[in-house]
Amino acid sequence: MFRRIEYYLPSLPQCWVIVFFLIAVGGLGVGMLLQKAGMVFGFDVASLNPLVSYVLPIIPALLYIFFSARTVAEPVPLHEGNWGKVSPVVGYLLLAVATIAMGFVSEPLSSWLPMPDHIKAIFEKMLSDSLWTFLATVIAAPILEEFLLRGIIERGLLHWLSPWKAILWSAFFFAVIHLNPWQATGAFIAGILFGWIYWKTRSLAACIFVHMTNNGTAYLMQYIFPQLPPDSTYKDLFNTYAPGYYCIVFVIFAVLLAAILLYLNRNLGEMDAKTE
Repeated sequence: MFRRIEYYLPSLPQCWVIVFFLIAVGGLGVGMLLQKAGMVFGFDVASLNPLVSYVLPIIPALLYIFFSARTVAEPVPLHEGNWGKVSPVVGYLLLAVATIAMGFVSEPLSSWLPMPDHIKAIFEKMLSDSLWTFLATVIAAPILEEFLLRGIIERGLLHWLSPWKAILWSAFFFAVIHLNPWQATGAFIAGILFGWIYWKTRSLAACIFVHMTNNGTAYLMQYIFPQLPPDSTYKDLFNTYAPGYYCIVFVIFAVLLAAILLYLNRNLGEMDAKTE
């Protein structure tokens, strides 16, 4: 299967079709089928296992990609791993710190839009089923989303576009597939980091790792501090438990993030890509 997909390098219009299958066919189509099934068999769709609810809508896009994959170019591996002058162990450690720092520093931008009460209720319900929510958000989401957004979409766009156009488009699609504006800004910022990592290293495993780190940190904060509402920010957390330290930690993370990205930018080895 993966060998077949290595020949599939979608152009920008083809990437839009993939996103269409994710949102319209998977999100809306599968959602409507589940609603119908719930009415026929007498179950509440909202009570479905979070892992099942997450995976089912992605299946149509995966099927589209598999059946669309054909020999359109020389094969490009999904995962190669080119760490340049950086030891992979050191690279993973630095990427983990950079991901956590990015989440902290970018939060004033990503949390500007208040979360509606009905969205809060959905997140609260998900967190009440902690094991399956963990598997869905910290394990399944990073694997499937990075496979689609970086392994398929960005890998294809790097063949047709300049690196930064490919990175920004993949980040934009990453924001769009979250289907709500309250996560879109944070997803776009994270998508830029994940896309940059994929361009520099061509390591899908590294992208999955940083995505797991990002989601796992958010999940851990909610798990450790369940009394805080699901739309709480790091600033809320510090104002509650460590008043006066938020700005200090913000500056430390900002400096760490800048230093790590500058170091990795100089020492990671990006693969060849089309330039314009």
